[in-house]
Amino acid sequence: MASTPTPPPHFSSLTSRTANSNQRQNRQNTTNTTNNLRSQQHRRQNRNRWYSSPRFYHASGSGPGGVPSAAAAAASFSPSLSPFVGHRTTHLAPEFSGRRSTRRLGKMNSGGPRAVPNNQQHSKVAEEALHCLRNAGNDVAAVDRILLSYEHRLDEGVSDYVYMIKDYANHSGEYMLADRTYDFAMRRVARNAEEMGKLTSNIIRTLGRLRKIDHACELFRLAINAGYGRTVFTVSAMISALGKNKMFPEAVHLFRSMGQFGLSPNLIIYNAIIDGGAKAEVDFDNVVQFFEDMKVTPGCQPDRITYNSLLATCVPRGRWKMSEKLMAEMDRDGIDLDVYTYNTYLDALCKGGRMDTAKWVLEVEMPARNIRPNVVTFSTLMDGYAKFNLLEEALSVYTEMERLLICLDRVSYNTLVGVYAKLGWFDEAMRTCQEMENCGIRNDVVTYNALIDGFGKHGEYVHVRNLFDEMKERKIWPNELTYSTMIKAYTKGKMYAEAMSFYREFRQQGLETDVVFYSTLIDSLSKNGLVESSMQLLDAMTTEGIRPNVVTYNSIIDAFRPREASAQECGVGSSSQANEYQFEPSSSSSHDPIMLIFQQLASSPHREKDKRGRQDNFSILQLFQRMHEMQVKPNVVTFSAILNACSHCESLQDASELLEQLRLFDGQAYGVAHGLLMGYGESVLRGARVLFDEIKDMDSSTASAFFNALTDMLWHFGQRHGAQLVVHEGKERRVWKCFSWNETSLDLHLMSCGAACAMVHSWLCDMRTVIFKGNELPAMLNILTGWGRHSKVVGNGTLRKAVEALLNGMGAPFQMAEHNLGRFISNGPVLTAWLREPSTLNLLVLHDCIVNGRQVVNAQSDDQVFGLPALCL
Repeated sequence: MASTPTPPPHFSSLTSRTANSNQRQNRQNTTNTTNNLRSQQHRRQNRNRWYSSPRFYHASGSGPGGVPSAAAAAASFSPSLSPFVGHRTTHLAPEFSGRRSTRRLGKMNSGGPRAVPNNQQHSKVAEEALHCLRNAGNDVAAVDRILLSYEHRLDEGVSDYVYMIKDYANHSGEYMLADRTYDFAMRRVARNAEEMGKLTSNIIRTLGRLRKIDHACELFRLAINAGYGRTVFTVSAMISALGKNKMFPEAVHLFRSMGQFGLSPNLIIYNAIIDGGAKAEVDFDNVVQFFEDMKVTPGCQPDRITYNSLLATCVPRGRWKMSEKLMAEMDRDGIDLDVYTYNTYLDALCKGGRMDTAKWVLEVEMPARNIRPNVVTFSTLMDGYAKFNLLEEALSVYTEMERLLICLDRVSYNTLVGVYAKLGWFDEAMRTCQEMENCGIRNDVVTYNALIDGFGKHGEYVHVRNLFDEMKERKIWPNELTYSTMIKAYTKGKMYAEAMSFYREFRQQGLETDVVFYSTLIDSLSKNGLVESSMQLLDAMTTEGIRPNVVTYNSIIDAFRPREASAQECGVGSSSQANEYQFEPSSSSSHDPIMLIFQQLASSPHREKDKRGRQDNFSILQLFQRMHEMQVKPNVVTFSAILNACSHCESLQDASELLEQLRLFDGQAYGVAHGLLMGYGESVLRGARVLFDEIKDMDSSTASAFFNALTDMLWHFGQRHGAQLVVHEGKERRVWKCFSWNETSLDLHLMSCGAACAMVHSWLCDMRTVIFKGNELPAMLNILTGWGRHSKVVGNGTLRKAVEALLNGMGAPFQMAEHNLGRFISNGPVLTAWLREPSTLNLLVLHDCIVNGRQVVNAQSDDQVFGLPALCL
């Protein structure tokens, strides 16, 4: 007999949360790790206890553990297909862009929301009361006394209390103040439903920003049951709070349940659900369906707030093209653009890597519209540069802010601290922290996370530990990102006992592992060549119900690339992967795979090494298959990592077979790589140019990574002419940001070794053409490589050494500049004489060792050049 479906729950039937809201929830230490793990599992199982009944959207899109997906929630609407959906011309998904790293994901989870302007009307006395309340700190009795003493001095209505409640949202440690102020104000207006509704809608928004979603849910339930919460303002506040806490399916359910409260969606509600989707980082294609539904609802025409929220959905995935379309539609519909619109648009451009466009918008488009940038505008641009490691550009934005006398806010200060820390300018970083304090902006967990990360990357472990202790002394509590950063630093330094100690403390604090935590740890282990450990953690996280992302898989795939320095540093010979684990774990950690791995590594710290035995095609294909099964879309970093692994296959045949198998998953990118590897040259390029054009339209780091990886693989296997063809395609599309080519110099910054070597050949051929056309070369010619961005020794960069070896091998008359280790120079007449020598042409013209799938005998003397553009005469 068919069962009767359970109807969606009514908010009036929700069970109360048992909690003491009058006391601050302090951190509790526990020595029982097993009980801690059980309690975390219990919290995961009960996170969505509001909606224990089957939901209307659960059948088609459940995530891990049966949690409904946001896509399924949005799909419950009858789709009025948007003009923004389904008209993408590119064949590559936006996810192919490699802009999102583990670190950037971690930043998103770091807390510290940007302050929201508090425009609530209030009296001067309210500001005075707010100052006194903050000075009272965590003393509940003192807070109550202050509220009582100001009761008759504040305005008779609730505007002053609303002002204070809103302001608490900008300070993560003021949950108790918000709770006590709300309780006090509610007692004053206990018989005025309208005033109670105002207070409740504002406290729900504040609690949402403070990540106290359980308390917000309880207050909403009470308000609905009592009647004063049955307003669009309270419902919209709850929808926004759910979105802010990544609970968009629950927000959708509330949106669909409004009818039982006697309410219908209006402009406020539609704006709230779209804004909730943006805050929950739901994909644009899902949120836009609410936008389309809104358009056909009477009295609900989209306004500037609607578009600003819809623009925000383009930000997380860097969908800058979509944001451009939205900006154009706003213009077409006569909707005024404001600084908030442009700030969101700039954020989408920065996340998409379109930094040049973002700079143009700030310097040209905004002034043309008489829109004055604010601190958020500049800090968004500064953060964008910092995310792509364009640190000098980030500092130039700060310099411009100083020139314009724009005061920094918390976000821009933290970004600046992070930039200095990345550069290793620790004195400047610490001075900036002190400047924050002097300006009344207290250092927070984001500040310390940035400092710890910077000191950790530079191996300053004493400072790392001191900073960690200092933040706890100042009652700035470490969060998940803090601990993962500490563990990452010590793991990369092969200080596994210390890493294990911090992981144990992480567990004792009751914090939960997530995809960022696991991905960070897997990345650290992979960089140390511990492939088997990384694979075990991958299994552990999926068993725990945590879905790996593309960053997780990329880290492991990249570990298949040999790292000779690792073996030399460890002083190991040929021990097997099985020797990595020799420690018998204690019973207290036998159920925790992370603790188990750290114990094993700590017991034999000198046993790790390059795991060359694991670098086989089957392992990579297995990982790729798992990505496919979990619907994790590979990106350009995956492509680069796989091609790097191909470059270290034992033979070209092994690399070819691997790419042939990968073509089953992605026939476009890997098909091009396979065709060029097998020497099909121009015939492959004719079809590949469509792909190259799509890559060009992505951000510059994605484009350069793609061309670098492809060229390196071809160069490694002797497909030199194919490598040259690829770099010319990249050159024409300007995919290398710092690349320049002229008659006096060749700038190879940001190019890979293979791409740079192929480009040197082409440039010298071009110089030879200049000579044979009867023109003279300049008196001095330069080849610029830089010092090597990732080199620990100045002038010892891999790119510089590769170019130096190439030039010396050809006998090209270039010498290293005396005071610039990243610059090679040649005298014009001397280079002219060398280029005129008959034997030089044979050195410069590149050939493939395999043509049309067949080995070429003495390829270097073969006259076939596959129609290379007229570079040589």
